[in-house]
Amino acid sequence: MTLESGVKRARGPLIVGVVFIVIGTFLLLEQLGVVPRGFTLHFWPTIFIVIGLVKIAYAGGRAAGMAFIAAGVLVQLNEMNVIHVRLWDLWPLVIIIAGAAMLWYALNGSKPALSAIPQFDVFYIFGGGERQVGTQNFQGARLMAVFGGYKVDMRRADLDGAQAVIEASAVFGGGEILVPESWLVVLEGMGIFGAYEDKTRHIQTDAAQPVKTLVVRGAAVFGGIEVKN
Repeated sequence: MTLESGVKRARGPLIVGVVFIVIGTFLLLEQLGVVPRGFTLHFWPTIFIVIGLVKIAYAGGRAAGMAFIAAGVLVQLNEMNVIHVRLWDLWPLVIIIAGAAMLWYALNGSKPALSAIPQFDVFYIFGGGERQVGTQNFQGARLMAVFGGYKVDMRRADLDGAQAVIEASAVFGGGEILVPESWLVVLEGMGIFGAYEDKTRHIQTDAAQPVKTLVVRGAAVFGGIEVKN
């Protein structure tokens, strides 16, 4: 895998990581007196703009992404005194966004299709989703949720070889991974103010067949990752 393709595959967590670093840096500069107190707070609405961009670019949530961007721009302009609107006056936006989300789900949301893709990435921010994997040559996956969650059902899948790796992480969110009982799960994740748990049972029905091993690694920060049957 080239560096360019690796960055492209991880662009969701990369953007979130950069945002956290920038916010933390400005807060630290405020604490040290380098920038005026309250400077960072004037730009807090840009968080919604970043969330919207991530949803459009990576998570596939175009409608929700545009709603986040529109709300972020309006509130930021208000913070900069370009427009003068009380935040309470914008409360109907909540109803509009909720209605748009329900309409989007009604038109596009259904029972998750059985995916035959051997390798995939999922990234959710302020949202979540479910994926059912049925491929018989699964190779690996990257799962990430920030203020959201995911569920991946792999009980009808099989590995392409003896071993595959899933990188599963969550920040202020959670994830659930369902695997066949015939797979041996090796957990290499860690919980930071959270939990990273293996609740699977391994049953080798045919001793003549090689053991299929799934390695799950990552981190759960203020959240939880659970692997089970």
